[in-house]
Amino acid sequence: MKELQMPIIYDQQQRIGYGGNQDWFHDEWAQKAGCASVLASNLYAFYQQQEKYNKDEFLGVMEDMFNLMTPGNMGYPFLYKFARTFIARMKQDNCYLKPVYQKKSKNYKHALDFVLKSIDEGHPVGMLILHHRAKELEEDNWHWICLSGYIESESHYRIVFSDCGMRREIDSRILFDTHHHNVFKMVRMQNDPTK
Repeated sequence: MKELQMPIIYDQQQRIGYGGNQDWFHDEWAQKAGCASVLASNLYAFYQQQEKYNKDEFLGVMEDMFNLMTPGNMGYPFLYKFARTFIARMKQDNCYLKPVYQKKSKNYKHALDFVLKSIDEGHPVGMLILHHRAKELEEDNWHWICLSGYIESESHYRIVFSDCGMRREIDSRILFDTHHHNVFKMVRMQNDPTK
């Protein structure tokens, strides 16, 4: 098992989030379409190496990211734009990253290998699920999630992820099912050695 540290959010000393939750936004449109901002906030906290936040503090990060990645009518389903915007924001804090994309996974192993390598190298994965037929993911269509770890069993892997402030696990064979009805894209960061 390997799991990277997602930010843990507290409100009045009660743990309320494994990563951020778009429901915390005050703005109604942000509550509905702010998942890219939440993913960016989770990654921001991870690369700042800050493990604990109070809710108001983390909401400030989320609102900063929302201003940078304001969703349009279709939300914010832009893999390259997401990464470029996030990297530019991190650069302001002297954290130099570059993106590695997997726009289309050829098959289950191709997707799994990308994620295992990312986690093993210490980088969470942003996953944009445009459409997925699995009933376990019916609430996650047209949605960004943050893959933060994996649990190995004898025959397969379970993937750990942050979704709307919850720590969830799913069978990798379900998540990375490359059936033609399933459309998902992934990006991870890595340190930019040229900086």
